[in-house]
Amino acid sequence: MVRYLTALLLMGASAPALAHAPDLNVPFAAPSNYTAHAQLFQERVTHVGKTPVWQIEFQGMNIVVVEGSDGLIVLDTGMNRDVATAALAKIRAQISTKPIKAIIYTHHHPDHVNGAAVFVPPADVANGKVPIFAAANFLKELSDEGIATLPIVATRAAYMYGFSLAGKEAEDFHVGCCGGLNKPGKNESAYIPPTQFVDVDGARDIEIAGVKLHLFHTGGEAASHIAAWLPDHQVLISGDEVQGPTFPNLHSMGGTKMRDANRWIEALRRMERYNAAWMVPMHGPVVEGAAQIKALLTRYEDVIQYTHDQTIRLINKGITQNELPDALGPLPEWLRSEPYTTEYYGAAADAARSYYVGYISWFSGDATDLAPTPRVERARREVALMGGRAPVLAAAERAFTQGDAQWAAELATLLIAIAHQDMEARRLKAAAFRKLGYATYNSNRRGFYLMGALELEGKLQQAGLTARYMNPDNIRKMPVALMLEQIRYKVDPKRAGAADRAVTLVVDGEGEPWLLELRNSTLKFHRGQAGVAPIVKLGRSALGDLVSGSQSVEALVKAGALSGEGSRVLHQIFNALDLTGTPINLVIR
Repeated sequence: MVRYLTALLLMGASAPALAHAPDLNVPFAAPSNYTAHAQLFQERVTHVGKTPVWQIEFQGMNIVVVEGSDGLIVLDTGMNRDVATAALAKIRAQISTKPIKAIIYTHHHPDHVNGAAVFVPPADVANGKVPIFAAANFLKELSDEGIATLPIVATRAAYMYGFSLAGKEAEDFHVGCCGGLNKPGKNESAYIPPTQFVDVDGARDIEIAGVKLHLFHTGGEAASHIAAWLPDHQVLISGDEVQGPTFPNLHSMGGTKMRDANRWIEALRRMERYNAAWMVPMHGPVVEGAAQIKALLTRYEDVIQYTHDQTIRLINKGITQNELPDALGPLPEWLRSEPYTTEYYGAAADAARSYYVGYISWFSGDATDLAPTPRVERARREVALMGGRAPVLAAAERAFTQGDAQWAAELATLLIAIAHQDMEARRLKAAAFRKLGYATYNSNRRGFYLMGALELEGKLQQAGLTARYMNPDNIRKMPVALMLEQIRYKVDPKRAGAADRAVTLVVDGEGEPWLLELRNSTLKFHRGQAGVAPIVKLGRSALGDLVSGSQSVEALVKAGALSGEGSRVLHQIFNALDLTGTPINLVIR
């Protein structure tokens, strides 16, 4: 920043403004390889050779079906009820009408687990008739990544996947791992929790409907990841450890914990050893032939290890988080192969910054970073040093006109930080974002650029962005533990203070009650015994209404949906929570 400030002080502040405002209409464009890459994703049903395995490529994700002697095994279930319903229709029309005997979740991400109840009745899962297999850490990872940070991750996912794009921007947009996603909507979940588990770092052999499967934990792309090997058919179902025809998303800009590169590398090495004749991923097409599969897995392994190990080398040389992308540079030619190491989805630079935080924290080592000048105040001082708003805006306009969209966006950001309603600066930054977005073939970056432009122009309906992931109907269907986990992160200390209150929740059909306690602005919950604290009786739906903020304790009492002497305490606890669901701006802040 110092060199830019110096340059502006020397010439920018005194340089004349443009004779007229720059043309901010940016013609639509998309790199030819990005457009061509979209053609790899087709909605189709593929029979994997002469094996009993079928792959359904469908709306951003795959579902795999294994046909046994008297039933089917389904691996992953799609992102919502509508997707699962359409996929089941394809199964019945093109594969088999046999009953579904088991479900396997390869990992906890929502596009893989939210259609289960379409395929099997929940009652059949509850009574043990139909098992659902997953990794032993599945529920923990679902809670950590799908509950704790859900509001911000839901918003960021909407940007990354371009949910509000329209016209040509939407028509030509596809997600680099997965193709087009179905349009945002109600997104009703049909998730059913797993009932059978594969040990972390372990494996499990099962036989269902006469088909033998070896399930083994991998833990790379997601810590809860498992893969499946069918020894009698030489088929490897790789899940998302091969994340589709793209450079892997070693770090998701949507927001995840750091993905463990070493586990991912080891997972790929283990898969190589099976010498599979067929590999069936959960994104992208089937890969055929032992030689081709081995070459792909080897290259994938090497590109992950290169990105990870070179980042660690640079970190140890004192390269800081923001310096890493330039220091790492582009992937060398010998690691490039179209499309599996082309950065259509993941990007090495983004992964490098994630590794920095994951390994040695956010701190650069420069003590100046310990108590930085607040962002808005820093922007005010920098703009003042540059001579005020007019010369900064003029410099940003010149940068845009001269083709430096990044610098134009950075300068406009200073002005927007000071005055959120500075529409000249916002429109300029939006145009800069469009130039940057139209130029990239990385779908994650493209999504953030183009959605960010809409936000700057005031064209985003922020309140509706998260509906895809935070549908109140879906919250009502969550296990009680996940509902309570969600509100744990919504305690407002200004409201809660040092209060110490507890209530016993007796939820219809849940057996043992739950003890909910608010103490010192922390919310705790665990299975408890009636009599420890005043009791509230309610149903799962009523609890979901409370957790989502769609109903108050008083309203539920009045409606007869909640009763008990503990209702006053429960009211006090929920009054201490921030359930407003305030829309989150990512660009204007």
